[in-house]
Amino acid sequence: MKLRIKCIALCFGILISLNSYSWNAVGHMVIANIAYKNLQPAVRTKIDSMVSNLGKEYPYITTFAQLGPWPDGLRSQRIESFTHWHYIDLPLSGDGTPLKNIADSDNAVWAINKIEPVLKNVKANPYEHARFLAFLVHIVGDVHQPLHTVARLSAAHPDGDKGGNLYIVQYPVQKPHSVALHKIWDEGFGLFNNDTSATNIDALTNKITAEFPVQYFGSKVTELSAEGWAKEGVELAPALVYSTPENQIPSPMYVTLGKQTAEQRAALAGYRLANLLNSLLSEV
Repeated sequence: MKLRIKCIALCFGILISLNSYSWNAVGHMVIANIAYKNLQPAVRTKIDSMVSNLGKEYPYITTFAQLGPWPDGLRSQRIESFTHWHYIDLPLSGDGTPLKNIADSDNAVWAINKIEPVLKNVKANPYEHARFLAFLVHIVGDVHQPLHTVARLSAAHPDGDKGGNLYIVQYPVQKPHSVALHKIWDEGFGLFNNDTSATNIDALTNKITAEFPVQYFGSKVTELSAEGWAKEGVELAPALVYSTPENQIPSPMYVTLGKQTAEQRAALAGYRLANLLNSLLSEV
């Protein structure tokens, strides 16, 4: 029987400005694909129209799943205006270091709360609808990764570890080298290290939703507060994410639980995203 961990936590994974992207492209596409499969038919029709509009500016975008990683692609264009939207640094003390407010004012929670009324506004330009939809899809995924919601303060990092980007471990187990903890969680411990083909995205979607169907989460899938999602990361990070010591090789159990948690968090993010979009767009 596979071990399942209830409500334990979970980004595109290289060190960037030390605040990172989010899950990698595959992870974001899987979350979006889970959401798409759970949209109401009328809402899906509206979503398809928005995807088509963004596709007029970015021709490679032809499916809702491809909206998932789109905001990360802006960085390659040197568009940095939205960088802070990908995370919120809620302080977590690792060794008794006093907590202090280190969160940016324009953060992931702020962004979600600002985007929701844009999508409900029938007078908004359809192309802006499409762009902000893509941001929402991406950021909802981000805040279900604990290292996008916390920064660990310690004597070594009194201003925080930048969401695990300064927390270095030795990985992978078979051929260890120094790597940021954030990167490992971005990749879902290898779960999302595959190609972005529709076949692969569908296969991962089916695997994850079979392991964690919507019924598994009960009423949690209808909890649609961005503030609440972020607080989950603060509650869950000490229990699992930071349970592996710095500069050491993570234990096999840590890796196993990490991969299972990545599946769980991706599933929950997808179901919640679907419910949020159904709520926002069903009457628009």
